[in-house]
Amino acid sequence: MTEVLEGRVARARRERLLAQFVDRSTEMALFAQVLDSNERPIMVVSADAGMGKTSLMMRMVHECALRGLLKAELEWSSLDVIDYMWVMRKLRDSLGVDHFGAFTDLISYYTDTNYTPRLDINVNLQGDSIHVAGGAQISGSSVGDIAGVVLRDNMIVVQRPDIAVSIEVRREQLTQRFIHGLEKLSAERKVVLFFSVTEKMSDLTYQWLWEQLLKPVVDGALPNVRAILLGQRPPPADQDLATFVAHAQLKPLGVNDIDAYIAKRVVGKIEISEERRRGMAEIMADLTNGHPFEVASAVDKYLIKNGVPL
Repeated sequence: MTEVLEGRVARARRERLLAQFVDRSTEMALFAQVLDSNERPIMVVSADAGMGKTSLMMRMVHECALRGLLKAELEWSSLDVIDYMWVMRKLRDSLGVDHFGAFTDLISYYTDTNYTPRLDINVNLQGDSIHVAGGAQISGSSVGDIAGVVLRDNMIVVQRPDIAVSIEVRREQLTQRFIHGLEKLSAERKVVLFFSVTEKMSDLTYQWLWEQLLKPVVDGALPNVRAILLGQRPPPADQDLATFVAHAQLKPLGVNDIDAYIAKRVVGKIEISEERRRGMAEIMADLTNGHPFEVASAVDKYLIKNGVPL
């Protein structure tokens, strides 16, 4: 556990160093366009591992903070069992639960056999309607009390099998409830949703993300919502969708970039000639294929070897 934590700390440190150097001005300019215009409300950043996607995302999140924008960040890992419910729950918890009471109520109803709905729930299934708690009356409570009950999520992940509603219908109904809450929230303040390490999303979740959750963003139904996807997945191969998606593909660092990075890190710490520094940059470019994270690691090792504390 200690080794894992130390590895994460070291990686975070290198990411900060990279963010200071690799400014990715072109990509940041494109991000600013996405924020400022409704023409392309979604941005996809694709690149191989170690190309600086995390550093770029740090810059983007910082830009959101400078602008006073509301944001939520989701990152996938190999250890996570993540589906559409997890995604919406995490987004809700990051953005604030106040506008998502109806979503929370329905998700609790669908997952907890002991849960009593606090709101009217209507589920349309093949032309029929299942109506739950219609016209229910609540007494002896204040508005604040009701909100506290409605917004409490049971956090059960297994959906209850005793309701004659298909998984597809449940997914659609829950997504619509969540989108409605997001619509109310974004009417007050611009919202930016970050989805990181998208290559680790399941194909089913990835399909749902584009076809249901992000569809109203593309359609303009959520004009104050932006979505940023970062990972090794390129945008979907859909020509109509491409019109609304800004795509940035991160390129490897060149020898000049690496040379400048070495200079930035060692100036005032180690005496090194320009000729030798250039030679190191060429060697690092060959060994790392220009991957920013590997370049940062190589410079770390060089500094440590020469007695420079990190």
